[in-house]
Amino acid sequence: MKRMKNHKNVKNGVATLALCLTVGTMYMINPVTVGAANKRPVDVTKSTSTEKAVETSYPSLGRGNISQKDKNETTYTSMDADGNVLESVVTEQLANNGKYDTISDYSTLKNIENTSGHEKFSKNGNNIVWNAKGKSIKYKGTPTTGLPVNVKITYYLNGKKMSAKDIAGKAGNVTIRFDYTVNQSDIVDGKLIKHPYTVASGLVLNDDNFSDITVSNGKAIDDGNKTVVMGIAFPEMNENLGISRSKLDIPNSVVINAYTEKFEIDGTYTAAMSGIANDFDRNLSSVKGKAAKLESSLKKLGQASDKLEQGSKDLKAGADELASGTKSLKSGSSEVLSGATSLNSGLQQLTANSASLRNGAAQVEKQIFANATTQLQDQLGDDTIVLSPSTYAKVLAGISDGAMAKAEGKMRAALSAAGVSDASTQNNIISLAYNKMMADGKSEATAAEVVQYIQQAGVTAKEAQKAAGYINQYKSTAVTALKAAGYSDEQLASGTGQQAVMLTSVEMGLTGGSTNLATLQAQQTNATKLLTSAKEYEIASQGASDNVKKLSAIAVGKDVPAKLKSLKEQLDSLEMFIAGVKQYTAGVDAAAAGSSKLVSGLEQLNNGITKLDAGSNKLDSGATQLASGMTQLNEQGIQKFISTLSKADIGKITSRLEATIAASKHEVFVGGKEGSMTGESRLIFKSGEVKASKENKKPSKHKK
Repeated sequence: MKRMKNHKNVKNGVATLALCLTVGTMYMINPVTVGAANKRPVDVTKSTSTEKAVETSYPSLGRGNISQKDKNETTYTSMDADGNVLESVVTEQLANNGKYDTISDYSTLKNIENTSGHEKFSKNGNNIVWNAKGKSIKYKGTPTTGLPVNVKITYYLNGKKMSAKDIAGKAGNVTIRFDYTVNQSDIVDGKLIKHPYTVASGLVLNDDNFSDITVSNGKAIDDGNKTVVMGIAFPEMNENLGISRSKLDIPNSVVINAYTEKFEIDGTYTAAMSGIANDFDRNLSSVKGKAAKLESSLKKLGQASDKLEQGSKDLKAGADELASGTKSLKSGSSEVLSGATSLNSGLQQLTANSASLRNGAAQVEKQIFANATTQLQDQLGDDTIVLSPSTYAKVLAGISDGAMAKAEGKMRAALSAAGVSDASTQNNIISLAYNKMMADGKSEATAAEVVQYIQQAGVTAKEAQKAAGYINQYKSTAVTALKAAGYSDEQLASGTGQQAVMLTSVEMGLTGGSTNLATLQAQQTNATKLLTSAKEYEIASQGASDNVKKLSAIAVGKDVPAKLKSLKEQLDSLEMFIAGVKQYTAGVDAAAAGSSKLVSGLEQLNNGITKLDAGSNKLDSGATQLASGMTQLNEQGIQKFISTLSKADIGKITSRLEATIAASKHEVFVGGKEGSMTGESRLIFKSGEVKASKENKKPSKHKK
């Protein structure tokens, strides 16, 4: 009986992962083959149980497009029932489609182990060369960096949050919530984009214990004995596209609700894959459609504005006719009043939307600055950065200076850790490192290269200090020895003589104070090297202050200033757009107020032919002003607003959509990847089971 029970739990685990990872064409081009699965929580310290379970149950998932991709990576993460990470193991597959004898690879993993054969590898830093002998290579290792995606699991019973241990065996209305955090960001066309992931989470619920099962943005499939539940999410997608959730709510979590007689599950599976699924592509297409509709509406607004301007000119012509005689004025006044009323109605509709348009623009401005602040804080790791319409230009200008100060601080901290705490000595060593870089023709360098040059400079500085110590200790002895060898005082006072004294002093230091010329001569090469280091150190000390700043600038690199410039240009465009909205609404409000007064005047004029004759001259004057005002409103208000709006981000959502899709094509490898390789990476999370304790094993008497 025990054997049969374990078999049933294995089948439940299989069904869960199958549903999570085979959502038709949304996730996998290749169908997933389902076999037997391991239901126990993963113990990675003993074996890669999660990897074995997935490879046994879903071989097509493990293989992926290995025949077409150079490198395929799967990260297996085991969690406890509350979603706390226990261990992660990364498996890498190198296809070797060309049957090469060696494969060059790049990996940041530790504890690397060949799991496909006995081929060996050599390692230089993170660069690896496999002695493949024409074979494909599969290996595993432990990640040295955090995961690009984290999964959080939360349980609720009757609306109250509970741990897995506390909810086990309980009855009532339950909720299981999956939330996801994306830790990887990409910069595409100057936009900071959270890397797009498609995430599926699910589990199997026994029908004896669970009923009334629902799932957000997913499916629950009941086969009569158990229900397979799966949900799909696209974390950070609303933020990537800059779309308010009130307009388009893209799923970023999975929520499962049910009624349970006794809460017990065999665990959950979550799969995270880089990219955007087909169903979401259709939603994104609707965003492009809305952007096109907005452009069409703006075109219609421009056409309506032209008609309003022409209408005001027609009104002036009518006023001229009114002045020609009371009979013509009587019939014409009714027409003018009707036209003015229509014009006023249109302007009142426009001015009624002015406040909403201004408020909307203000909200857009506030949100964009908030997003820019958050992205800049995340990118630079500085929570004190705050961007606002009045300060962003000054703040962005100051960040570059701050980056250089931070880079200099890191170099000094490294020297302090190495035992060099004196600021002047630090300056000289950093200056010496800069001189060595310039001598090597390197005007740009990575952070690792800068550290390497500082280390070299530190060695040179120690040699210089050693030479100075020997000269100080043995200078007088060296003079005596050289005189004994035939040097005169005049010779020793010359430049050549002084060099001989310093060389002999260092040679004596290297031999422990020997005065034997043959013994000293044997140390000439070593002594010359120390004196060369001393000369380099002396030269570096002369320009130390400037060289420290120059090396700090190299350490910062060129990317940060370029990104800051791009961000400022985008915010400048935003402020131009906001100014255009304000100018447009002010013009509409002024025109609406003038139109209301005009209609009131026309109604009074229409009350009597005699009064109409007297007021015709005033009407003519007012109509002239209205025509001039409408021309100004159309040309300087509405048309300028439409032009500004079109240039300033009508296509912003579409642009961010394209950036998000581009980012999704940049695979994120937990273990790293050599730049020229093609590849794909996925993450699989398995949480532990939730079971009632022995004292809670009796069936619950609670009923719904």
